[in-house]
Amino acid sequence: MRARQAAIAVLGLGFAAFLFREGLALDRAPYDQAAMWRSIHLASLGGAALGAAAAASLWLRRGWQRLLMLPLALFVWRIAYFPLMVFSGHVASIGEWLQVLLGLPIWIFGVFLCAVGALHGVAAFASAQLMRPVHPVVPVALPLALAVACAVSFSNADDLRVSPDRFQRLDVAVPAPVAPRANPYLPRLLASGYAHHQRVMLLAAGLTYETIPPSPWARTVMSVLEALFEENPHGSTADRVLEHYRAYASAHPLIGCRSFDTCPVAVAPAPGAQLPAP
Repeated sequence: MRARQAAIAVLGLGFAAFLFREGLALDRAPYDQAAMWRSIHLASLGGAALGAAAAASLWLRRGWQRLLMLPLALFVWRIAYFPLMVFSGHVASIGEWLQVLLGLPIWIFGVFLCAVGALHGVAAFASAQLMRPVHPVVPVALPLALAVACAVSFSNADDLRVSPDRFQRLDVAVPAPVAPRANPYLPRLLASGYAHHQRVMLLAAGLTYETIPPSPWARTVMSVLEALFEENPHGSTADRVLEHYRAYASAHPLIGCRSFDTCPVAVAPAPGAQLPAP
């Protein structure tokens, strides 16, 4: 058992180091959608595979459980891909804010990819609790978490596809960086035109919006997503995935900036915002 634990730990540390290096390369180069898409898939699928291997070797006891671990991990990867992509961006935004605050080097996608890999690993490992729960309450709690993930990942019929992310290229314009205006998600919770499960995404997005720090990359991603949501408030989850890529591309030139005042990138006022009087 100790040897297996050590092997999983070494694999995990090596994978994290690989992802961090990949993220640094993304930070330093001009934005490349193919490279970004590839890196996120490597991080998410690699993390899911590592979590499944850890569960099969360290936790599950029966052969049928280990055989089911791979399809279960792929199912969890599919429904958790977008929620964990969003949360990993949130982790990277908190990291940027702390790095600016403490005067440290700014790493955006190094932190982002490590978060993607770690979260998918945890999700895959946790899913094994459906077959061998550590406590009787776990088989009840996990389906609830999976239901929330499904509500976010399948907004409408357009999302009923095998792949959660088909955007290897950006065939649409990258919006210019803009300033924020107001939380666009929470006010729509009681608006018409949304199914109950779609309101779950609105709530999650609205709460995330309120906790994004004011550091340059994080705030710009948040602001561009706000503007894109206002343009398409009833979009599918696939639309939201594409919007995140467009926001990452828009904010990419701000990576490394410690404040908007010292950053050479112009940030336009929010769409519809009133300009100050001259």
